[in-house]
Amino acid sequence: MFKLDSPLMNFLNKVADVMILNFLILVCSIPIFTVGAALTAGYYMGYKMVKNEESYIVRGFFKSFKENFKQATAIWLIVLLIAGVIAADYRIIMYSGIAFNSYMRIAMIVVTVVIAMGVVFLFPLQARYTNTVKNTMKNALLMALSHLPTSFLLIAIYAVPVAILIFIPQLLPALVLLSFGAIIYFKSFLLLKVFRKYEEGFVNADEEDAQAEDVQMQIEDTQDDAASGDEDAAD
Repeated sequence: MFKLDSPLMNFLNKVADVMILNFLILVCSIPIFTVGAALTAGYYMGYKMVKNEESYIVRGFFKSFKENFKQATAIWLIVLLIAGVIAADYRIIMYSGIAFNSYMRIAMIVVTVVIAMGVVFLFPLQARYTNTVKNTMKNALLMALSHLPTSFLLIAIYAVPVAILIFIPQLLPALVLLSFGAIIYFKSFLLLKVFRKYEEGFVNADEEDAQAEDVQMQIEDTQDDAASGDEDAAD
């Protein structure tokens, strides 16, 4: 049971890794404006943990944190700006005294949900692929709308620690130690399944391009051979 490669020890090692990841995310998010870089680094290590590729969590975390800092911070500031605008709109609807019709309220809810779905893909994409800020945000929204069940499930994962805190408040210390790391770890399972569909498509496309080039080369070689044969016949 207590062998280093036993299921129990593997589970305990994974829990310890999640705790370390959770601690790194919390500490690196303290300045607030670094939240984007911390989440990106968290997903970078979350993917490795899911694939059992992690070796040094702290080293890998700060490697991704440094490499993605500028772009992830820019994305995070844009997210904060959008969140501020939405919050201001809700405040106007609720407290301005102006009678907004039900269609306006429904439209605001729909816009909020769509933006939330896009946000849950933002930093995972930043951690996985190299792209511009504009394209990362566009791809996150398109991917979220293309995978609605997964998008809703990714959002629902955040409700789990909230529900635990409401119904079992005694587990607050465990939530502090595990919550963010565990959320990213479990989200990484779902995200990698989505990303692999696109990555397999790219690989297949590259293979088809390579095969097409091989066929074209064979056709050209055949034509050259035929032309050489015609020249020899003429001589």
